[in-house]
Amino acid sequence: MDYPGEKLVIKLWETLADKGIGSLLVPWQVGREGRARNEIRRHEILMLAQAEADAADIRSSKKQLRSDGALLPASSVDILSDMGERIEPTLGLSKAIEYGNRASASAAARSEINATKAIIFAEEQLSADKQTPPDRPVDDDWLFTWREHAGKVSTEDLQRLWGSVLAGEVKAPGRYSIRTLEVLKTLSKTEAETISKLASYVINGFIARNQSVYLESNGISFATLLEMQELGVVSGVESLGLKQTYGSAVRDKFHRALISHNKALILEHNDASKTVALEIYMLTAVGRQILELGSFEPDAEYLRLIGKEFLKNGFTVRLADWQNLTNTQGLYFNAQEIEDNVTPAGA
Repeated sequence: MDYPGEKLVIKLWETLADKGIGSLLVPWQVGREGRARNEIRRHEILMLAQAEADAADIRSSKKQLRSDGALLPASSVDILSDMGERIEPTLGLSKAIEYGNRASASAAARSEINATKAIIFAEEQLSADKQTPPDRPVDDDWLFTWREHAGKVSTEDLQRLWGSVLAGEVKAPGRYSIRTLEVLKTLSKTEAETISKLASYVINGFIARNQSVYLESNGISFATLLEMQELGVVSGVESLGLKQTYGSAVRDKFHRALISHNKALILEHNDASKTVALEIYMLTAVGRQILELGSFEPDAEYLRLIGKEFLKNGFTVRLADWQNLTNTQGLYFNAQEIEDNVTPAGA
């Protein structure tokens, strides 16, 4: 194979070709054999740049798209056939249709270009992934919904986001719900920034309610959490007593890792029957799926504060670096014990 994720990339193109999506790139994909992948990508990017320029010319009336697909310079007598005649204000049906067709052609071209750029970003991600392609196909309704939404974004950051969504769905069909696509479609820049900020305080899919003072000092107020609940990202903001309880992950003693991105709190106790519980705000399924699309840094001080709460119940607590190995397993390293740092009275 030419590169680690070639099988996944092939799966991507088989998925798209069946539905007629990404048709701008098909000629390059057909001719990829015997050609360097980077060379193909360079030609695709140049082609998309020219397509964008043509779409802009159609929109500004510099060019006209004929019914046979030919793109011609706009006629100098497009509107007035005789400059010497008196011009009266009129509304011609034929001109209205012409302008409507021109706007439709421009919008369709822009949508196709935007979706194509997102597909290129998806291919970039998959090309470096060694995962074996799944047997299950991507749902048709999901794919057409993705195509519609990806076609409406023109900034590179958002195109990369929609590319990540497509790549994740190709790797694991059903990973992102259509509900998640609908939420992503309506996200404002401010809401996206708030979600990114909130992500630093997510641990095992929840946010510690008992750290509300620290959260508010870092811009995560109760009002912010209510806004995120209304958006469908978190739940339980107005609930009292919502808790998450964990038992030991091993039999001979209590041992549990609480994960926050690339960090973990490692909790240990000699009594294997011990449990730990936290009052929480819970991420929804949509919230978890959205956070999977980004790379976030955990707040280490927030994790230490949570760890110190467990110290009061006799647990040994360490803060460590964490690396996911699978969806359910990982390893920790560089663990450092958390201490209470409270000086006893009379000392």
